[in-house]
Amino acid sequence: MKAVTLLLLALMICPPGSAFAETIFRKPAGPVRVGDHALVDDNGPFLGLGVSYFTALWRCKNDRARLEKDLSFLSEQGFNYFRMLSMVGYNPAWEGLEIAPVAFSNKEDKRVQPWADYWEQFGALIDLAFDKYNLRTHITIFADAQLVPGKTQRIEHMRKLLDDVVRGREGKIILLEVANEAWQNGFPGEQGISDLREFASYLNARTDVPMAITSNHNVENGFEKTYAGSDADLATWHFSRDRRASEGWEPVLDCWDLGMKPGSPPVISNEPIGPGASVASEREPIRLVMAAAFAYVAKLPAYVFHSEAGVFGKTSFEGTIAIDKFGALLRLLPPDLPNWKRNDGKGSDAPLRVFAGGKIDRYWSEVNTAQDGCLMNAGSRNGDRFICIPIAIKPGGLQVEAQTAVRFTVHDPLSGKELKSATLEAGERFRLAPSTDALIIVGRVEPK
Repeated sequence: MKAVTLLLLALMICPPGSAFAETIFRKPAGPVRVGDHALVDDNGPFLGLGVSYFTALWRCKNDRARLEKDLSFLSEQGFNYFRMLSMVGYNPAWEGLEIAPVAFSNKEDKRVQPWADYWEQFGALIDLAFDKYNLRTHITIFADAQLVPGKTQRIEHMRKLLDDVVRGREGKIILLEVANEAWQNGFPGEQGISDLREFASYLNARTDVPMAITSNHNVENGFEKTYAGSDADLATWHFSRDRRASEGWEPVLDCWDLGMKPGSPPVISNEPIGPGASVASEREPIRLVMAAAFAYVAKLPAYVFHSEAGVFGKTSFEGTIAIDKFGALLRLLPPDLPNWKRNDGKGSDAPLRVFAGGKIDRYWSEVNTAQDGCLMNAGSRNGDRFICIPIAIKPGGLQVEAQTAVRFTVHDPLSGKELKSATLEAGERFRLAPSTDALIIVGRVEPK
């Protein structure tokens, strides 16, 4: 895998709340690399904050004014990349929004003509987004691979992409993803997985842009079969949208197990539940923002905000719930957070142990009568610095106990506003009154 060592870079990182907080809107510099679990460019590590924008290439050709308005708004909110589709239209839902590198017939046999200026528009989109709005591009190559059904033709499409679009723009592209939900978009079964892995190797051998394969769910052990031992630098995965479990917090928690998967690359939360998402939709700002925070603490290098505005674009980004709340999060969290040592909020690795129903190291899901506590208090630590993110806090509040001497501040995740601050000795307890369903705690372990 393409990677760099972050030992020297880590020494340069400022603590939360200091100078680095002013650089979340900095101009990106140089190519993106993967260092351990973090994304890095020439300015150091950064938290990947992406946004689905599937119609971006179509708008580049057909609605440049809307495209520029969207890119400007997204950049202003702190997003540093967008995920676009390089071809789409096989399913009739895309009628009128087709992106056509070649002539094709859709699922209902409607004939669509190719764009004569397809490759020119592709390059223009990447240049515009980066040069004017500081946004890198995540290219999903085969969104509807049915448009290019033959293996030889698919390899030729990748060759053209590398030669006509990627070459010379490496620093403007955050990653290449072979396919979108490949099992239902042209790469079915075991042969599909074999082709996907082969295509990842083909691309990896010809460019230094980070490489991912797909999110592959309709195959048993799909994650392992797709990514284990592959040439991918990153894994793009689509996590649960099931809001029935964990009182609606399951989509936030679901990424934990893949955050440190042995033998596999770091994982991106690539198409999570969001406002107007298919299957199920999330409209609670606190859960949307904490899904990103939880992902970074779980050692995911990037999170992609997914909404209807970013799929078909019938609604606007400006009117999308919570889309303006992520900048505050980036100001609170250190840019190398995915490289910190994570913990599940219990035991000796957790600076602040939590209570539920009067029992220490318990979550309310483990204590039937609990009227206080949280569902999880995931955390990360780097030397004397630590981050805790208790989520799904009960109305009775949250009691914590310091394992060692600590000082910390408690923040509202949506605004970044400081709610409380405290200095505790080892064994001393502190109760956080209920003010929001989740919190971000930023602290330091005091010298003994």
